[in-house]
Amino acid sequence: MKKTFNLAKSTLVFYAFIAPFIIGGSLYNLVYGLMLGEKPTVRIGVFSLLGFVVLPILLISTYLRNRVVVTGSNVQINKTDFPRSEYDFAITERYLPLKERPLFSLFRKIFHTLAITKKSDGTVVFYQDLETSRTDAKEIQVALES
Repeated sequence: MKKTFNLAKSTLVFYAFIAPFIIGGSLYNLVYGLMLGEKPTVRIGVFSLLGFVVLPILLISTYLRNRVVVTGSNVQINKTDFPRSEYDFAITERYLPLKERPLFSLFRKIFHTLAITKKSDGTVVFYQDLETSRTDAKEIQVALES
């Protein structure tokens, strides 16, 4: 039993949706604005000329940094292994008011948090908000409990 999840699925979907527009605009700026000199170069920060390089690297690094692999004896987050015999895993729900919600999930009221604590002394070694849907959070919780 090996299951793979991502803790930042909503963020990845949001950035993957806007990525083609930023990549296309940055390539247009590079080719027609800088190389050919036909159009004026629009300067809107790092994405104006290098968005076709920076944004895919950002997407890949976000995916790899938030990847969770659940096996029978271990839970691996990024490159850190958490043996099930030494750690407790809990997913908690919390309500956020409108002014504290992230920009890309304004309509969601309930947010989930993954907390990993040591069984021996109860210290929290990992605490991160899950940027996933409610069904994905339930799937992660079921995988961590089994």
